[in-house]
Amino acid sequence: MRATVRKYTSAPVSEELLNTLFEQASHTQTMGNLQLYSVIVTRDEEMKEKLAPAHFCQPMVTQAPVLLTFCADFRRTTDWALNRQANPGYDNLLSYQNAATDALLFCQRFCDLAEAEGLGLCFLGTTVYNPQLIIDTLRLPQLTFPVATITLGWPAESPKVSDRLPLEAIVHHEIYAGYTPDSIDKFYAYKESLPENRNFVEINGKDTLAQVFTDIRYTAEANEAMSVTLEEALRRQGFIACPDVKKTPRPESLECDIVRFQNKKDRWVAFVGLLNGRPYEIFTGILDDDEGIMIPKSVSNGCILRRELKDGMRRYDFQFTNKRGYKITIEGLSERFNPEYWNYAKLISGILRYGMPLENVIALISSLQLDSDNMNTWVSGVAKALKRYVNATGADQENMHHTDEIDD
Repeated sequence: MRATVRKYTSAPVSEELLNTLFEQASHTQTMGNLQLYSVIVTRDEEMKEKLAPAHFCQPMVTQAPVLLTFCADFRRTTDWALNRQANPGYDNLLSYQNAATDALLFCQRFCDLAEAEGLGLCFLGTTVYNPQLIIDTLRLPQLTFPVATITLGWPAESPKVSDRLPLEAIVHHEIYAGYTPDSIDKFYAYKESLPENRNFVEINGKDTLAQVFTDIRYTAEANEAMSVTLEEALRRQGFIACPDVKKTPRPESLECDIVRFQNKKDRWVAFVGLLNGRPYEIFTGILDDDEGIMIPKSVSNGCILRRELKDGMRRYDFQFTNKRGYKITIEGLSERFNPEYWNYAKLISGILRYGMPLENVIALISSLQLDSDNMNTWVSGVAKALKRYVNATGADQENMHHTDEIDD
């Protein structure tokens, strides 16, 4: 019986072993023998830190020696066709489905082989929650898409095996057999009787375990919001053709509102960039600190300036007009942020820029439940900063909860 491992020793996973496992896994089933997948190996600590927000900063993402991102990949096959006087037609949803299936088969085969070698791993279900951040960080080209991520290393724990439904609940013969109230009771009795699940129900103030999943872990609102980000990312990567859906170009200067809020004992400020009166991006930082952002209390608006640097990077500055009419510029907003907050702000800004309905953006933000109390307070502050732009008749998202971070 296998178990998910989330804690690892510091012992390295050798390149030789990793390549052996990849070679063996590459002989798994594949559509048309095209091997429509690629895998990105991440060992660098800085790169793992950059990817962590896409996986809700779960500790094993940075603690594991190796992070593997498995991608649906029709880029390589398309380039092969173009270089061989062939006319590829793989910029469509069916091609994505085929490539995603190939990638998941390769991933699962790799996992089986890795565990047989004594390695521990955890499959991260968050990969398709925040695909655009992963795409940008790993510089994935068109016709590639992240579909699975695993953390990998030598186990530093011996976790117990998770409960599973009885075989008769998942195996159907000849035709799909429906479920009756009696069969549901029978199949879920053991899972619902486990002390940890009973406690899960109690601490969340619910009546049944099913309510924990529908009301807290996988809410309809969060699923709908993340479906929008998934669809937009698929469009951007070329798997869904829709020329009318484009990100609104950002002007060099963007109107900005200042929203102040409290994060534990610290006073924070949010810079909400507006395009046609709608939030387009958001940056946050600590007020009145030696390393923070100092803004007069009388300042409630200004503009965010985007600067293109010589190395191809961008810098964002805040500019406001003081009481005497002079323009004051605070340079390098990104340099004044904790990197973890900055990465989440970039993720949220990316969603805003693609025009996701504001209520859905707030629902997605409010659904995050992170490891740090300070981060959770910050998330709540950002959600409240954006709520002021929702029409008074908009749905109240105050009580949205956490969507799960992993599939065990």
